[in-house]
Amino acid sequence: MTDANADVNVLLVEDEPLNTTLAVAMLNLLGIQHVHAFATWTQLEACLAALPPIQLVLLDLRLPDTHDGYYILAKLRADARFANVPIAAMTAQVMPDDVHRAEQAGFTGFLAKPLNFDRFPQSIQRLLAGESVWELH
Repeated sequence: MTDANADVNVLLVEDEPLNTTLAVAMLNLLGIQHVHAFATWTQLEACLAALPPIQLVLLDLRLPDTHDGYYILAKLRADARFANVPIAAMTAQVMPDDVHRAEQAGFTGFLAKPLNFDRFPQSIQRLLAGESVWELH
């Protein structure tokens, strides 16, 4: 556990409960205790104004309602509070076209699912430091 991450707030948008549980557990191992998890844009939108300052967003691309990760990315980037926050796609969609689309859309990073337990901690630290991280496997 890292004390440096004690005050970090992560926004996680993931509809699969198992993936949410795994991501939260892995973030907790990094000392990140403040994970604000939502399954859809509709849920997130209802709480967006009440969120504390967010340092990192992890965003699934394929979601169950009509708004996918690209829609949410555009909405967050249009909000001044998220203009410079690292936003990483966290998805099983890892074909070259998917990666290219994510990069063109303005994601800061790309974390392929299933999440790599060995690389995840370093990827999160790099994203928090403002680096771009593209992990495709």
